[in-house]
Amino acid sequence: MASTSSPHRKLLHSLVYWAVQRCRMSELPCRLTVSLKRPAEPASSPPLRVSVSDTGVGSKLEEFLELDALAREIPVERWDGTLLVTTTGINDEAIYRYQINLQEETSSARFSKLATAYKNHARFSGTEVCLCLSNDADVDDFVLWLVCFFKKIQVLRAANLACELFVEQTGNTGSRNVCLPQDSDDVHHSVTASSIDQLVSGLKDYSLSHVNSCDKCGMCLFDRDLLKIGTGAANHVERRKANRLHVEVVIVIAHIASDSDCCMANCSSTQVLYFEDFVPCQILQSSFDVLMSTDWQSYGFKLKGGLMGDDGNAVLEWDNMAFARIDISIHTYHECAMQERQGSPQDRYLLRKALKSALTHLKADHAGDFLSCHGQRVREYVPDLAESIAGLILSSTDEEFQGECFALLGLGSEQDVSGGAVQSSICEKMIRIIEINDTKDNSEDNVPYLFECEKLDEDSELDEGGGDEDMASDF
Repeated sequence: MASTSSPHRKLLHSLVYWAVQRCRMSELPCRLTVSLKRPAEPASSPPLRVSVSDTGVGSKLEEFLELDALAREIPVERWDGTLLVTTTGINDEAIYRYQINLQEETSSARFSKLATAYKNHARFSGTEVCLCLSNDADVDDFVLWLVCFFKKIQVLRAANLACELFVEQTGNTGSRNVCLPQDSDDVHHSVTASSIDQLVSGLKDYSLSHVNSCDKCGMCLFDRDLLKIGTGAANHVERRKANRLHVEVVIVIAHIASDSDCCMANCSSTQVLYFEDFVPCQILQSSFDVLMSTDWQSYGFKLKGGLMGDDGNAVLEWDNMAFARIDISIHTYHECAMQERQGSPQDRYLLRKALKSALTHLKADHAGDFLSCHGQRVREYVPDLAESIAGLILSSTDEEFQGECFALLGLGSEQDVSGGAVQSSICEKMIRIIEINDTKDNSEDNVPYLFECEKLDEDSELDEGGGDEDMASDF
C-alpha cells in the first residue's frame, strides 16, 4: 500500500491547499471541486485524470513553482510534470490558459500560453488545474485516501466554501460514480457561525460516520444531542494583523452502550485530526509533544501512549475508554490566507492553552463524567461514608439533633424520613462537593460547605464574651 505521504498525494494536497487559500481570499461564496476520472482497465489503459477547480481569486503562476521539488520526486513514467492551468480574476476581461512543465529545466520552456477566451463582460473568477497520473496498481489506494482526505476537509465547514468530490470510473461495464457532496444533519449548522462552531458541527458528523464510512452509524445517529462537546481557542497577534495566528481545539465524546452492535464499541484509540489553514495536514512534532505531555488524568482520561505514523497522523491510545469514543480536532490558521506555514514555540504555547480550555469546558459542563483520576478514587468511598453518617444520625436518640440534621440535608424535620433518603441526600451532597472542588482553579475562599448553612463572618458575635483561648478550650 502506498504511503499517505507518497508524491501523488503530496501533489494533490498542495493543489487543494492553494485552491482553498484562493477561496479564503475571495469575498464571495466559493466552491472547491475535485474530480477524478479513472478507467476500469488495468495499468495499460489511459491515465488517471485529476482536476482541482475553485471559484476563488485568480491564481498566480508563481504558486506552481513551489511544486518543483515534488515534481522531481515523482518518476516521469508516473507523472510527466505537466499541469494545465485555466484561471481568471474577477476584474479580468479574459480567461487565461497555460501549460506548465515542471520537469523542464529551461525556465523559458516551462510556461506555454495557450488560447485565450474572453468573458464578454461577465464577472467571475476561478482556477482549474488538470493533470494526468499513471493508472497503476496503487490507484485504488489513492482513491481511498482521496475520499478520506476530502471527508476531513468537510469537517472544517469553512465559511462561504462548499466542497465536492467526484470519482468517475468508466469501462466496458459502464460507469460507476462516487459523489461526496458537503451536507450536514446538524440543525444548528449555519454558514454565518464562527469557525469553531463550524468545526464542532463537522466533527459531530465525522464522529457519527465513524471515519471510514460515508454513511452515518444507525446505532449512534439518534444520540447526536447526547454527544459531549469541549471547545477551546487561543490566538496570538504579531505586529502585522495578517499574521494573527489562531488555534482551535474541539473534543467530541460519544458514549456507546456495552451491548451495542456499533463497530466503534470498546474503541480505545483516537486519531487526532490536524488542520492548517483549513486543510488537513501532517501534525507537527511540537504539537504531538503537547498532546503527550498534557495532564489528561486531571480530566479523567488515562493516556496509555501515542504514536506519529509515517503518514503524519497522530494516534492516542487510552486505558479507560471502554464503551466510549473520543474525537479530537486541532485547527491552526492565520487571519489571512497565503501566510507561510511553519511551526514555532508560539504554536506550542497556543495549542497547550486551547487544549486545556477544551478539556476544562468538558469538565465544567459534565463534571461527573470527567472527574480527575484522584476525584474518581475519592468518589468510590462516598457510598460507604454516606451510609456510616446516615447510621449515626438515625441511631441517635436526640430528636433535636436528628431534626437539625434533617433540616441541613433539606429533608425537613417533621416528616417520616427513611434511612435510604438520608443516605441518598448525604451521598448527593458529597459527590457534588467532590465535583466542584475537582479543579485547580478553585481558591480556598470558594470551597463550598457540605451542608447548606450560613458562613460565619470575621466579625461574628462568637468573639463576644470570650477570646481565642476560650474558643480553643471549648473546641
